[in-house]
Amino acid sequence: MGKKLINQKKKKNNKNRITPKNLIVIGISLTVISLIMYGGINSLKSSNGNFLLSPARNFFMKATYLPTEGYAYTGQSTGTAKILNSGAGSNRFGHGPPITLNQGNTLSLHLINEDSETHSKHNINIDEFDVHSKDLGYFQSQTVTFTANKTGTFDYYCSIHPEMTGKIIVKSHAEAYK
Repeated sequence: MGKKLINQKKKKNNKNRITPKNLIVIGISLTVISLIMYGGINSLKSSNGNFLLSPARNFFMKATYLPTEGYAYTGQSTGTAKILNSGAGSNRFGHGPPITLNQGNTLSLHLINEDSETHSKHNINIDEFDVHSKDLGYFQSQTVTFTANKTGTFDYYCSIHPEMTGKIIVKSHAEAYK
């Protein structure tokens, strides 16, 4: 009887011991949890390094070639949204559409290369906000997200086609609520 009780105590003690197998499982679990947390935290960062605490405003734009006008950015309407335009020059057709934001707002700029005419590569750059997309081939797209942390009027442009330009207007908090 005494021997049986000692064997039961040994079995109980073996269940509570940390084995190399248990250490490996714990290590893998902690690594997976850490990677998920790292990805989650980094997904909250915009391209200019600011953390996003609210959803970004979406703006859709196409890079294309127009036989009568050359290379151009055009605004892309989504649902009932209207193309942003200033009413001046070629912008009245939505080419190089101006984008207006309030300081502190976050913008997700979705660019798609729809240059079916020349199949040229296109990109978008906004130096003041450290936004630089990759060179996009025909029908490739990329989304860049940034926070408008400076006020003023800033240029966006394609480094491949210098004629492709537009303006980003960032209003201060005081201007936005007049």
